[in-house]
Amino acid sequence: MALVIVLALAAVPVLSKSGLVGVQLQTITLEGSSGWSDGDKRTVSIRFGIRNDGWTPVTIAGVGRSSSFMKLLKIEGIHAPIVLRSGNVADVELVYQVASCNNIPQEWPIPVQVERPWGTDTVYVEPPPQEPNSSEDDWSDAWKWHAARASYVCDWHI
Repeated sequence: MALVIVLALAAVPVLSKSGLVGVQLQTITLEGSSGWSDGDKRTVSIRFGIRNDGWTPVTIAGVGRSSSFMKLLKIEGIHAPIVLRSGNVADVELVYQVASCNNIPQEWPIPVQVERPWGTDTVYVEPPPQEPNSSEDDWSDAWKWHAARASYVCDWHI
């Protein structure tokens, strides 16, 4: 009986890292641009990579969402469904129109829909922090991605 308990306890961290139970996705900064903005159209993009840190392949069925703050216009780079093997990276660029410069949420992670043996599951990822549009030459604080990208089209005078 003790051996069964020890084996079960040893299996928990192995299963969690494997990606069999919970998906192990990590966002990374990609070479080149992290996005662009168009102040006239109030559109911005966020570009980042999604890496599969699990041991098992993951099928990404979709990525992104809209809200009253930002409307998702298009998804570039990734053509879902896409299978990410262990260590592989998907290049994702989401193009948004900033609908409201007011009431920006503190947190706004990006949903990623993944296919699992029991159906589609949604996990949330947070792109790497971004630098806001600032007149400060020595700006050292990075912002959450959605606020930083919106700062390029909202007149916040920071």
